[in-house]
Amino acid sequence: MSTPRFTFATTIRVRWGDCDAFGHVNNASYLSYFEEARIDYWKAVVPDVPFTGMAIVHASVDFRGQAYPGDVLTIRAAVTELRRTSFWAAYEVLRGETVMATGRSAQVFYDYATQKPSPIPEAFRARVASYEKIEATSG
Repeated sequence: MSTPRFTFATTIRVRWGDCDAFGHVNNASYLSYFEEARIDYWKAVVPDVPFTGMAIVHASVDFRGQAYPGDVLTIRAAVTELRRTSFWAAYEVLRGETVMATGRSAQVFYDYATQKPSPIPEAFRARVASYEKIEATSG
């Protein structure tokens, strides 16, 4: 995987409830931070595309540092690959200039009525491909 080109970022203040008994952000909280970044990305990049249903089919996090209650974190997000029914996203969590975590996720557009993947809406595909300057593959 090539290095993501991050052009989108959002911020989150670490809440006490995000932390574990050791006083730092619990590993599971980073997946919630990624989710917040995806939601903010959607609102910023494709606000007029209806959210039709999506399922996470892969998520991974690499931990690099510790964050604490009250820290303001910047979560960078980028869509790195568009396929027929799914897309990959990359994330970087920073406290100041220090990387706390990186990660990836794969999302599939999903029709919950039929319980099957559905094609990425063309408006989403076109706008994201243009914003990210990536090719919208069909595989």
